[in-house]
Amino acid sequence: MDILKLRSFVMVARLGHLTRAAEKLFLTQPAVTAHIKAIEQEIGLSLFDRAPGKITLTPAGEILLSEAEHVLTVFEGFSSKARQLKGEISGNLTIASIGDTDFTRLNGLLGSLRSTLPLLQLKTRLMLADDVLDGLVNGSIDAGFYIGNIEHPDLTSLRLRTLTYCIVAPRGLATQVAGAGWQDIAALPWIAAPRRSHVARLLRELFAQQGVLPNEVVDCDQLPSILDLVRSGFGLGLVREDLAFEAAERGEVTFWPHGRIDCTLSLAYRLARENDPGVVALLSVARSLWQLAQ
Repeated sequence: MDILKLRSFVMVARLGHLTRAAEKLFLTQPAVTAHIKAIEQEIGLSLFDRAPGKITLTPAGEILLSEAEHVLTVFEGFSSKARQLKGEISGNLTIASIGDTDFTRLNGLLGSLRSTLPLLQLKTRLMLADDVLDGLVNGSIDAGFYIGNIEHPDLTSLRLRTLTYCIVAPRGLATQVAGAGWQDIAALPWIAAPRRSHVARLLRELFAQQGVLPNEVVDCDQLPSILDLVRSGFGLGLVREDLAFEAAERGEVTFWPHGRIDCTLSLAYRLARENDPGVVALLSVARSLWQLAQ
């Protein structure tokens, strides 16, 4: 028994006429008759009482009609979903994060993509800023969060927001920091950020503008650890302003008010892939999450 035979049974039962049912199904009358006979032979029951010019359901046919209609409804739902999925975006999309997933709203981004594009396989990688750009250029990732200006001719980005990084010091150095100039600040012990990170780049830019270099005495290989090391008194560090304010309000660190630098958080991708369905979907979700104009 197949769906086509069930359709013939249901159509004849609804119309009470073989010829009209055949026309609706775009079949010949003999074909529809053969379908019904095949079902009857398979189940061992008569579905219709036949008379010249008239065909009516038997009691068994009336009972089985609702079951056949249910089967057809389920099948149509299956076919409709299959057609929908066939038109869905599929494949893989690898997105690089630069650390703080709450700040970049990565979880919300992945959740929205998963619910709207169930066939798209999502992967994430934790990377430093310079590695994000390299990954985009060599194709190992499809998109990535980035802090700073992107000047590579093959890359572009969706700007998400402006950030500020500032200089914080341990509470134990508050007296030395107060009223200090750039030379004095540079001479104090500093915590070095990972070399290929955006924090290391911002710190170089900030001090290059003053013609001095910070006295880096502690080499830190994890960005979140910088603030922890400042709290513990190991040295000064460059920290995102919102995190620095929270730590200062708890009395854990002190600010040096002259050391601030602004930058941009972006979602970067290859210019050649700006019309790629996965990238288009990613950017659309990001705009919604960050409440950006379309």
